[in-house]
Amino acid sequence: MPTPRRGLLRPAAESDFPRLYEIWSSVDEHRFREDWERFVETATGMLAGNRVWVWSDGAQVHGFAAADPASAEIAAVYVHPRSQGRGIGRALLRKCCDGLMKRGHRHAWLVTSPGTRAERIYRDAGWQDAGIEASGAIKLRKRLVA
Repeated sequence: MPTPRRGLLRPAAESDFPRLYEIWSSVDEHRFREDWERFVETATGMLAGNRVWVWSDGAQVHGFAAADPASAEIAAVYVHPRSQGRGIGRALLRKCCDGLMKRGHRHAWLVTSPGTRAERIYRDAGWQDAGIEASGAIKLRKRLVA
């Protein structure tokens, strides 16, 4: 598994929003499309809960992820297409899962579209079926503690 080199995981800041929106808009596999205002509203709520992490090389943010500490949901993992395949998404996902575990959660869950690269990555990382949403999306679950 590749590991991100010369990168930094850090909490997101409001000043990151334009780049996060750019990354979010560039990823083809997700099924949600929101305009800038709705994105900012959603991201602001997640940022207020200190739930968003970014991976940056110091010059630019290449990916971000968010987890909900109340529900143990991984709400987002997005890496810019030009930065994929470097382990950035895995590092972000691991950071979110570690945070959920520190909050006392024994499992995390997420929703993804079936037949996507994201689904394959999650399954390769040990995420297992937990149901199908009304939208047809797959709900996956992973045990965080042994």
